[in-house]
Amino acid sequence: MTLDGEKLGSSVESEVWELLDADDAVADETVYLVAAALQGDEELADQLGGDLPSPTRPDTQSPAASAPLRAFLRSITVSGFRGIGPRATLELNPYRGITVISGRNGCGKSSFAEALEYALTGESYRFANRAKHWRDSWRNLHSGNPTAIEVDFAMEPDDDRSGSKVAIGADWAAGADLSECRRWSQIHGQKREPVSALGWDQALLTHRPLMSYDELGGLLEDGPSNLYDALNRLLGLDQIADADSRLKGAEKQLGIPRKTANDSRTQLIRTLEESEDPRAAEVKKLIARKPYDLDAVTATTLGTATDQAVAIARLRAIADLDVIDPAKATEVAAELRSAIDAHADGADAVTKAMTARATLLREALHLHAELGGGPCPVCEMGTLDGEWKSSAEQRLKEADAKSAEYQKMTQRLARARAAADGFFAGVATVPAVDGVDLESLSAFNDAVTEARSVPGNLADLPSHVESSAAALAEAVSVLRAEAATLAADLEDAWAPIARVIAAWVDLEAAARIGDNKLAEVQVALKWLRANAETLRGRRLAPVVDQAREIWGRMRHESNVDLGGISLEGSANRRKAVVEGSVDGVPAGALSVMSQGELHALALALFIPRATTPDSPFRFLVLDDPIQAMDPAKIDGFLDVLVELSKTRQVIVFSHDDRLPAAIRARSIPAQLLDVTREEGSVVVVKQNDSPAQRYIADATAVILDDSLDDMVKRKAAPGLFRMAVEAAAHQRFFTDSARAGAVYHESDALWEEAKTTQQRVALAVTGSATGDLSGWKRYRTHRFPTMAICASGAHNGAALDRTALQDLRETVRDIAENR
Repeated sequence: MTLDGEKLGSSVESEVWELLDADDAVADETVYLVAAALQGDEELADQLGGDLPSPTRPDTQSPAASAPLRAFLRSITVSGFRGIGPRATLELNPYRGITVISGRNGCGKSSFAEALEYALTGESYRFANRAKHWRDSWRNLHSGNPTAIEVDFAMEPDDDRSGSKVAIGADWAAGADLSECRRWSQIHGQKREPVSALGWDQALLTHRPLMSYDELGGLLEDGPSNLYDALNRLLGLDQIADADSRLKGAEKQLGIPRKTANDSRTQLIRTLEESEDPRAAEVKKLIARKPYDLDAVTATTLGTATDQAVAIARLRAIADLDVIDPAKATEVAAELRSAIDAHADGADAVTKAMTARATLLREALHLHAELGGGPCPVCEMGTLDGEWKSSAEQRLKEADAKSAEYQKMTQRLARARAAADGFFAGVATVPAVDGVDLESLSAFNDAVTEARSVPGNLADLPSHVESSAAALAEAVSVLRAEAATLAADLEDAWAPIARVIAAWVDLEAAARIGDNKLAEVQVALKWLRANAETLRGRRLAPVVDQAREIWGRMRHESNVDLGGISLEGSANRRKAVVEGSVDGVPAGALSVMSQGELHALALALFIPRATTPDSPFRFLVLDDPIQAMDPAKIDGFLDVLVELSKTRQVIVFSHDDRLPAAIRARSIPAQLLDVTREEGSVVVVKQNDSPAQRYIADATAVILDDSLDDMVKRKAAPGLFRMAVEAAAHQRFFTDSARAGAVYHESDALWEEAKTTQQRVALAVTGSATGDLSGWKRYRTHRFPTMAICASGAHNGAALDRTALQDLRETVRDIAENR
């Protein structure tokens, strides 16, 4: 039960290019902007700036990258975390199939699920959605140290690469907070690395393989935007959302100059209406309708006073001039002095000698490592023996430490000097203003020139920075005051209006530069949003089909029928709409469902997301999914689990025995485990009625039923004997194979090739379907008669009685427990 790989496996970018190619009306500029927006922020910025050639479509002909390693869960080991005190391990069958872990509330079973979630993701849905006092109780009260999680995986590639053993974990120091854990991953035979090194980060978002009871409810109860985001990630449309966001951001950025110019024009009109100058009326006519003649506006505004207006504008700019902060200069100078002093103190002859000595010692140690002990090649008197080696290593360690300290001081001095050298780099001289005599300008420019003249002596540099900053501050203060005074003297009644007009002209000219790009971006954004709907529909269809299929299996006795699912809107207006009907009457599905139905629907939506072919996780973990389900829903849920177990390792945590009971009743092969919590948070995991034991129980019920005819018993019982023995052999073979690191599909092929009970037992016991079992059968007396019944049934006088049943139990135990 997985999604069609062809429908979700193709590149979103490739599909967008297909839609662009199919649209005859789309302009080249739109194609390039959409393609660049899909690729990233830098690509879009470069495309808008014209710095790159046109984007190229993705190469669909190049060989596909290697498929990611697919992981089965092998075990979860926990200590000191949540309900688990001393170290406890949950051993799992690391291959396709169903595993159910049962236990009463508070027994610690969910702690295993939460530990897996935290080790994989570094967070927990429950932790994130509970009050602070609940999150603070994550460490076990009885045995909170050590606190650690380790998860082992059986890795199965889908090509010829051999399987790899991989572990991830999380460790906390004593007293550490929940967020202060050290998460790690390790491939067998390699060093530990961050969990992100496995390349699963994106898959954990897109194909999250974990779902708790709280999260089941939250998927639908946290709001339609939460479901929208989950489905959007599954469909790969987050790339479209990112492109939409980039184009929207570009539209906003490009629109700023236009909005600023329009707002300035509105204010300018008010200013012109207040003036009696005839030039104001003329300018008002010129800006009454588009396109505005900016040259005519400028000519009318400035007239013969052009030079004066320019001079005033220059003076105003000088009056607003800002230079170096003396306080910052003091800080830079102080750091340089301190660095100089520290460096001088550390740069004595002893340090230099130790550096040279360290080099000599290191070379001598290398010689000792290569040639072993012997006379010193320098003095030819001492001996390079073990005692000398230990002493030399200690001296080398001390020399290296001093050398490292000296290097730090040197680096600090280099940084401080660079800061001082470049302190005045951003300060420039101010050119003269035509027609205006600024007396203080020369003094300011001289101060700038002096400040940027770095002294040759490093010791003089701190004082130079401080004195130059102070001189600059004084000079600029005088210059600003003089410029402001001269500007005020030069302005007349028209000058303020002329300045407002000139400012608007500049803004309008700047806005026109970006108008074309803004229009292109708006067209590209409109095209992308329109075609995103096409992509959503195309990619959502298989998800909806599978969700409806799963809901059809789980809706037993429900009057609610699931209809379509759609993703509507974007950004803060996004939502997922789930349609349905009640007894044929259309209604919003979410509004008419019971709690159990909502959970069943959440599973129907979660499973397609978690089981796509692209997911590297071959396991699915569901924590208490049946809590709110009635018996009919549980039976339908079991149907879904059976289908999923054909391609996935399905692990279900359950607080009661309803699901295991349903599995036993239908004789479905599954690993059933039971979790109990003893005094002091000691958590114990044990088998909860293995498949082999169920077949033994069935055989016992048949043989000891006095109401059944003997012929019926002889027909039915041998088949149950065979199934019990083969179930034990299956458990033994796959468990041993997984522990040995065998690739699952190879083990599965070997198992399927073994057609008879004899061959399958040989495979489990000897490792080969053709292995010789004669010695094994003779070793204990109960084995031969049991295998005979499995092979030929009850004939030639073989009795189907309590002795045969006891022989069966012992034989099954021998196989399963490797006795």
